[in-house]
Amino acid sequence: MKQKLIQLVILTGLILPMGSMQFVFAEEGTTEKVNELSEVIEEKKVHLDQINRRIESYQEQISAKQAESISLETEVAILENRIAKTGLDIEATELEVETTELEIYAIEAEVLDLEAKLEVQKELLASILRRMNQYDENSLLELVFGTDSFSELFDQLRYLEEVNSDLAATLDDTKGMRDRLEEQQTVKEENLLRLVDLEEELEREIMLLENEVSAKEVLVAEVNYSEAQFASLLYELSQEEQYIEQRIGALQNEIENKILDSDIYGDATILSWPLDPNYRGISAYYHDPTYPFRHLFEHSGIDIPQMQGTPITAPAPGYVAWVKQGRLYGNYIMVIHTNGIATLYAHLSKPMVSADQFISRGETIALSGGMPGTSGAGLSTGPHLHFEVRLNGIPVNPLNYLVDY
Repeated sequence: MKQKLIQLVILTGLILPMGSMQFVFAEEGTTEKVNELSEVIEEKKVHLDQINRRIESYQEQISAKQAESISLETEVAILENRIAKTGLDIEATELEVETTELEIYAIEAEVLDLEAKLEVQKELLASILRRMNQYDENSLLELVFGTDSFSELFDQLRYLEEVNSDLAATLDDTKGMRDRLEEQQTVKEENLLRLVDLEEELEREIMLLENEVSAKEVLVAEVNYSEAQFASLLYELSQEEQYIEQRIGALQNEIENKILDSDIYGDATILSWPLDPNYRGISAYYHDPTYPFRHLFEHSGIDIPQMQGTPITAPAPGYVAWVKQGRLYGNYIMVIHTNGIATLYAHLSKPMVSADQFISRGETIALSGGMPGTSGAGLSTGPHLHFEVRLNGIPVNPLNYLVDY
């Protein structure tokens, strides 16, 4: 019945052959705009490839320098190459952001075009169905037997076959456009998520560049371009690290029995954040491969950027083992907790506790520092707290002990 009704619509001339129904669906200029955007996108991708080759070249120079013996000249060269590389990383990421934005714009243009086309197709199909419902099988029989000649009827049937083929093709085209629309919507959502990731990456790269520039300035200022002073600095840093490891081991068992375990978490080794990490996130992670001084020593904690003079609170009940000053850490505090856990707080502008003092979770123990050139900053690239967690004297990843934020 349905096929006969379609034949009726065709034979009565209620619709034109699909071959004559060629609409220019796209908004005038849309195709040209998309083509222009595609050309710009390709140009940016070519430029991005060029930048990436330069980045690889700087990375090769960094690796070559890291293979050399440690010296002031080598370390400065490494930092200079890293500064140049990070600058290119920022340029590459900015280019990726621009490219992704253009891709989103091009997709939006195509989506609007496809939506317009689908609306026209839907109206055409709806019109056919509405007209088909106006006739029944008897009307078709009257029309067929009312034909003047078999030749005319044959022409109409052949015409019907052609139009039915065009109608089927139109339905296929409509489905294809709908599928393409869904596909482009998915790609757009993926690109939007990628854009968020790229912007976060860009923020981190900018922070890294600031740290690397500051690291070079701080290192040169510490040793005054002297290889002898540089060697002396390395020796002091090594001695400072050995002292910390040895003293923690000696104090741990002695102190643990004195610590009161009454605590809101029921476990003195579940650590609260000593500073709000939402201010600027974390600028350097445990064993961070991007740490500016990693060629000299591993980064043994996390760096939490914070304004100079921000209160630092104890992450758990504990016992202050010592308050000292060193070349690497500047002013720093070591706190012993239970279960072999100890925490260290470095680059402090003002310690506010003393050795042999018990502290409770949330108690203020110091004010943050780290601004190069200020008292207690140590070997710091900017205002932040360097926070370490040690298990039986050995540095471990603090993020494995801190509560989620």
